[in-house]
Amino acid sequence: MMLVSARAALIAFVLFLISATPAWSQATADLPEGVEPMAFGVDTMVITTANGRFVYDIEVATTPQQQARGLMYRTSLGVNKGMLFIFQREQMQAFWMANTLIPLDMVFIDAEARLVSIQREAEPLSQTSRPSEGPARFVLEIDGGEAAALGINADTVFEFGPKTVDYLERLDGLLGN
Repeated sequence: MMLVSARAALIAFVLFLISATPAWSQATADLPEGVEPMAFGVDTMVITTANGRFVYDIEVATTPQQQARGLMYRTSLGVNKGMLFIFQREQMQAFWMANTLIPLDMVFIDAEARLVSIQREAEPLSQTSRPSEGPARFVLEIDGGEAAALGINADTVFEFGPKTVDYLERLDGLLGN
């Protein structure tokens, strides 16, 4: 079973790379010696709240290696920028801030694109586990304080961009979801 899951994850990642424009997200000057730059897929995501409709440019982390790196070593994120972590299935999630230099909001989203919970303004460099309050398939990391500024709540509508939707359709087809 583990081999099937690993194979499906590898195939899904290759499909995502084909459908997404890779981006070198970090300048090599920002990385500590011995830490290699990592490419992430890129897409857009629309967040609609009572405060308005906000279009985000997101980096997409689908592999265990990308998910382990996340936003580590970044000194800034930028306006309307974030990182979307996509998992094969909905499950309890927990993130930490090791080697993460900027405060982040972690927005946990279920498989139906509904808000599960938010960990607000996670402290940089902290190794404290920050769990979701329920099963989540996606985690969106944005600048600390942005979730409150946007008014993200249970009524928020999250819309994934076309590359992410295509990736999810292919992944779910491979996994039989």
